Amino acid sequence: SGRYPSLPPAPWINVIANPNLGFLVSETGAGFTWAGNSQTNRLTAWSNDPVIDPPSEVIYLRDESTDQCWCPTPLPIPSQEPTLVTHAFGFSVFHRNSHGLPHELTLFVPTESPVKLLRLRLHNPGDQPRRLSATYYAEWVLGASRETTSTHLITEIDPDTGALIARNPFRQDYDDRLAFADVNLRPRTVTADRGEFLGRHGSLASPAALSRVGLSGRAGTGFDPCAAIQATFSLDPGETKDVVFMMGEAESLDRVRALIDQFRDPGRLTRTMEDVGRSWSTLLQTVQVHTPDRSFDLLLNGWLLYQVLACRLWARSAFYQSGGAFGFRDQLQDVMALLHADPGIARDQILLAASRQF
Repeated sequence: SGRYPSLPPAPWINVIANPNLGFLVSETGAGFTWAGNSQTNRLTAWSNDPVIDPPSEVIYLRDESTDQCWCPTPLPIPSQEPTLVTHAFGFSVFHRNSHGLPHELTLFVPTESPVKLLRLRLHNPGDQPRRLSATYYAEWVLGASRETTSTHLITEIDPDTGALIARNPFRQDYDDRLAFADVNLRPRTVTADRGEFLGRHGSLASPAALSRVGLSGRAGTGFDPCAAIQATFSLDPGETKDVVFMMGEAESLDRVRALIDQFRDPGRLTRTMEDVGRSWSTLLQTVQVHTPDRSFDLLLNGWLLYQVLACRLWARSAFYQSGGAFGFRDQLQDVMALLHADPGIARDQILLAASRQF
């Protein structure tokens, strides 16, 4: 009601993952990201609230001439402008036409690399240039929950790439890992201070930072940490531009820099998206069933098998349960669905479970 968009009665989510990293995304744009283990190594916060569905990552847009702010997703800044949300195999896409700009936000992960990619494509159909900024905001966790990890996080700006780096030397099993966030555009400003971004009485729907020209560049320790990156750019009449935000985690600074260099390249990003589509298509089309019930075919010829692999085996997370755990009984039952589509994955899962059963 009011200014809020009409939403489904419960969050409608897609689980997008590869064996090393993944995330949840709902129709509002909310969700969270993990690396390695979706329970013990959350990069951003998991919510089990199906009513509010609070986001831990947000993209904002601002018209630098009018100071108007909005999101390419239905929330957290509410609007009556419609959004076309498409959940697909390995992708989720948000289409909007807002403030005179058609835009498309595509979220995905590569087939192997531990990085989440958010490609925001903007087009200017008008006859005047537009001056805009795009801001990515994420609340770091680097563990199981912000309540226990926020005081331990160390943030810095990499002098080589300009990326925002975060680490938690106190987390078990992942203490040597480096989380990172960056954008493909320059100039850009950053802050790792959540208090600066949201403000004392601010919120995700109205963050204080969007009333300022840029971000301070603050990083270090001793404050509530976040990752906020803002890029300012021009969009000429008839021009289309891609703003690519990335977030991930790697075992060394050299690996972080290699991933950032790799996915800043627009050509490489396009090839990566094609690889993801081709990989899922190959797996899911191995066995096809045709029945008189079209809805049954849609489930059986894609979505059920997709959920087995992406959600049950790789992510081990969703609403209700985000255990990150490997199960001997349940997951060996799940993996039977892959015996014909990819027997190698089924064999690896059986051997993994058997190696831990005593």
